[in-house]
Amino acid sequence: MACSCLSTQRFAALAKAMSEQPFGSNQVSELNSLKAVCKKPHDENLKTLIDNVFIYTADLNNTVISDGWVLIHGKQIVALGKQGEQPTDFDKKVDGGGKLMLPGLVNPHWHESFVAPNFESPDDCNLEPTAYSNGGNIAALGSMFGFISTVGDKLTLDEGLAIARWSMWTQLRSGTTALGDLGSANKADSMALAAIDLGMRLRVSRWGSDVMLEADKASPTIIADTQLQTEDWLSLIETWDNHSSGLIGAMPSVMGAFGSSDKQLEALASITQQYKVPYATHLAPLKNERREVERVFGLSPIARFDAMGLLTDKLLAVHTAYASESEYQRLIETGVNICHSPAHYGMLGESTVSETGQIGRFLKEGVWVSSSTDGDISFIGGMCEAMRGAHLGHNEAQNCNTACPPTLALKTATLFGSKALGWEDKIGSIEVGKQADFVLINNDDYRYKLSGHPLRTFIVTGSSKDVDSVMVAGDFVVKDGRSTRFNEDELYQDYQKAVASARKRIGGPG
Repeated sequence: MACSCLSTQRFAALAKAMSEQPFGSNQVSELNSLKAVCKKPHDENLKTLIDNVFIYTADLNNTVISDGWVLIHGKQIVALGKQGEQPTDFDKKVDGGGKLMLPGLVNPHWHESFVAPNFESPDDCNLEPTAYSNGGNIAALGSMFGFISTVGDKLTLDEGLAIARWSMWTQLRSGTTALGDLGSANKADSMALAAIDLGMRLRVSRWGSDVMLEADKASPTIIADTQLQTEDWLSLIETWDNHSSGLIGAMPSVMGAFGSSDKQLEALASITQQYKVPYATHLAPLKNERREVERVFGLSPIARFDAMGLLTDKLLAVHTAYASESEYQRLIETGVNICHSPAHYGMLGESTVSETGQIGRFLKEGVWVSSSTDGDISFIGGMCEAMRGAHLGHNEAQNCNTACPPTLALKTATLFGSKALGWEDKIGSIEVGKQADFVLINNDDYRYKLSGHPLRTFIVTGSSKDVDSVMVAGDFVVKDGRSTRFNEDELYQDYQKAVASARKRIGGPG
């Protein structure tokens, strides 16, 4: 199903023309023009009052308003307060009774991977340790990640859009209003267009991975053309950064220190310094990585990035749990944005939260650590589940219930992630002057009857399914658990058709 605003003869012609060739910037521009013409514009003058709602703002003061209201003018939050102080000048009123209001959830580390086949067995009979388990199989991971970086080139425009719309819908439906793409098995252009269709925010990426480390070789094995991947970064930034939709930005990424040559890291440093965009990598995520990277490159993963000038406050570093003491201090000194995926590690067999305790230590020492879901070949939970992993996991690993209390867990899923994506000035908390991104969560059932801390109850007992409504930039994109722009059944049918077609030609790692 094409989005209704794009179901035009011209869109069909463009899709057909691009089905067997790269998606050029001129064609992206034309598609965006079509969207601007066809999409019903959001009323910039509309004043909406959300009333009678329990608000967790996630601001620096942890402000909580148990019986509050928020006034939105167009895209912006213009006022909020307690019951009895409501304004009378508004065009539309929404009753928030029985609802929690949280800032729109920010998932800064995600991979669109829904084109991959799912070989799960319902009885665990074929369950084996993953390549992430037992410290990590660096050679196997290098081969897999190198393959993933090529998948998007094998998708047609129609396939990429259909797959991205469905996978990104699962995140939007679960309350994620902003995604950070750290490299996906899809076209960056298709993902950006899908985000605009759905009405959500996206930092879109191109995953750089040009080498792999083999156990019996003293030098890296070249697996991709560094220059072509560099050119993709430039095209990505020029096409999508600060996009006119207000929803899309660029975030070049590399898989990690064991997947990039010196030449690639030098190119990343040069480009990001020139364009001043956020950039990302998986940095020191596995115990076995240090030995392999030092063996081939002579420096640890963190030291390699530092030597290239890549440890800055624009770097989003994910799973960073295996730093030496001096490296730990260097990460704090340079302002690197630390991110983790606490609800995903048990699925992969990683010990990121518990083995070194470094991420919990970052939190205890006031570092703005963000939570994320990571990515997989099916829905593995949203930011509610990530918050639960952060809250319970760090409290247990640090042996203290104050290591990651509920309001801090919320910030890891909102304010801290917005900073990591370079959007702290406009999203991440419910404050006057920021854009109106928020979620409404049902809190009127038996779980909340005796609760004095509804956020804690939601984090510990809730799920993504409890999200009722989602607003992005003043526009309700989810109401009563349903998309306001798409039919969910049709999204899924289009996804199924697309993956059936794409999987015939994609193949797998060598």
